[in-house]
Amino acid sequence: MKSLFRNRNFRLLISARLMTNMGDSMYYVGAMWLVYQLGGSAFYSGLAGFLILLPQALQFLVGPIVDRYPIQKLLIVSQIGQAVLLCLIPAAYFSGLLSVGLILAVMPAVSFLDQFSFPAENALIPRFLERDDRVTANSLMSLAYQGTDAAFNAIGGAVLATVGAISLYLTDIGTFIAAAALFKLLCVPSEPIHGASFKHQVNDYFADLKAGFQVVLHSVLGKIIVTGAVTNFTLGALTAVLPAYADSLGGSKSYGILLASSAAGSLTGALAAPLFNRFFIGRLLIGSYFLGFCFWLLSALVPSVVLKVVFFAASMIPLGLNNVLGYTLMQNLLPQKLLARSMSVMVSVATCTMPLGSLIGGVIGNAIGSRFVFIIASSGFLFVSVYVLLIPVLRRLPAPVKIRPENFGFGESDR
Repeated sequence: MKSLFRNRNFRLLISARLMTNMGDSMYYVGAMWLVYQLGGSAFYSGLAGFLILLPQALQFLVGPIVDRYPIQKLLIVSQIGQAVLLCLIPAAYFSGLLSVGLILAVMPAVSFLDQFSFPAENALIPRFLERDDRVTANSLMSLAYQGTDAAFNAIGGAVLATVGAISLYLTDIGTFIAAAALFKLLCVPSEPIHGASFKHQVNDYFADLKAGFQVVLHSVLGKIIVTGAVTNFTLGALTAVLPAYADSLGGSKSYGILLASSAAGSLTGALAAPLFNRFFIGRLLIGSYFLGFCFWLLSALVPSVVLKVVFFAASMIPLGLNNVLGYTLMQNLLPQKLLARSMSVMVSVATCTMPLGSLIGGVIGNAIGSRFVFIIASSGFLFVSVYVLLIPVLRRLPAPVKIRPENFGFGESDR
């Protein structure tokens, strides 16, 4: 791990991601709660979740851009763009023009710009680090994505209850600007230079997009996508009803605590991932998601609020664990020249169900109660466990360090 932090590029990359996520965690708490409060029902929080999550389903459009254009410039522009858009919310608040409609309009635009970060940062890791360092690096990057959530979601709930959501927006604007400055300091090798005509670049873009879909859908990754799609539908429904569910348990502070417990569980799994580097991924998926289902169900059924929080945190451990190992598996399996577009296709296809889950979860939660949706959503984890158990190629997936691309249809010439 010490060798990773001697790598200047990796230090800057993880610092930029950490800086962005510090603000994102607090912004998410503020945005979802503000929409719920202004709208007055789970329907509006479900709609907000739908609009935030919808751009993730379009991430496949971003992958070819990341593959063909300077990653550093894309990261900087996307951070500055998000900062500018978020300035609209405090400006409207202080001028007395803040409305649910404005927040719902800004949220998907900010979310779309954020879609450049995932494929770009993941595509940079193989450029900066050797193969043997990638599991640890991905674990640390997952820590940067999720680790600050545990602290800042809890703090966000407290700040929300005392000084309001606008303070969270102001904090987030500053972190996007700071992240852009850190990305500016990166030294990225082999940045592409494009002298082709616009028409030629458009044709190449769609050719690259098609190649990304072919790589994913005609390989074992096509079966893995199903697990991601079901899991994300579940998480989308959870996103929609969590503000209302937390409100029934005590208000904004309970919302912050539940979000913090979820992040703490994911963080625990992400940090533990290097310990499972040599375990069969298929077996981990089956066992860990079944335990996640059990803990989630217990969280919904026990009367003690403290136990609800503890069990809910435990239910999210499989997410952090398998996300880190899954990213490493794809980085070691996929052709380097198709990595960004293929991973962005994976994210897009897997997460296209998440906004749908949020919208449906909000409608059902508003009609028959958020607690019912919270309980039913746990079955998504059970499905993943059973699905992997029943699909031989997934059940037998080896450890990331033992992945051999040729065993999955990728030749040496691809790499």
